[in-house]
Amino acid sequence: MHSRKIASFIDRTPNLARLGKLAAALRELQKTWNDSLPDELKGLSEAVGGEGGTLVVATRSSAVAAKLRQMETRLLINLAKNGLEVSAIKVRMQVELLPHQAKNPKRNLELGESALNAFSSASEQLPDSPLKQALHTLLAKRRQS
Repeated sequence: MHSRKIASFIDRTPNLARLGKLAAALRELQKTWNDSLPDELKGLSEAVGGEGGTLVVATRSSAVAAKLRQMETRLLINLAKNGLEVSAIKVRMQVELLPHQAKNPKRNLELGESALNAFSSASEQLPDSPLKQALHTLLAKRRQS
């Protein structure tokens, strides 16, 4: 589909138009935030919104959070130079991955009946050992579920 067709569709759909404007505003906020950071901190945090006159920033590193809190006055001056007037920066720890980062889906670790039988026959040939006990435990758990 051509990009102009998509844009016209989004503009005609009120909810999508509102979301499109919000996404554009967040991209602009993130760009302004990155432009205000020193080079060594770029990419380690993300501007996620605002509450009143406070910019809300998320990071996964407590060290980065501490550094951002130490630099708050300098960052506020840089933000003002870049056209964003805020009175405070609130740094939040992001326990999970940031929203734009993909999560790896869990792999299916089920074993088929032929694999279970192969492990069973292999464990029977082993002398008593931690490996033999581990195979018995694995087989018992897999056959339960």
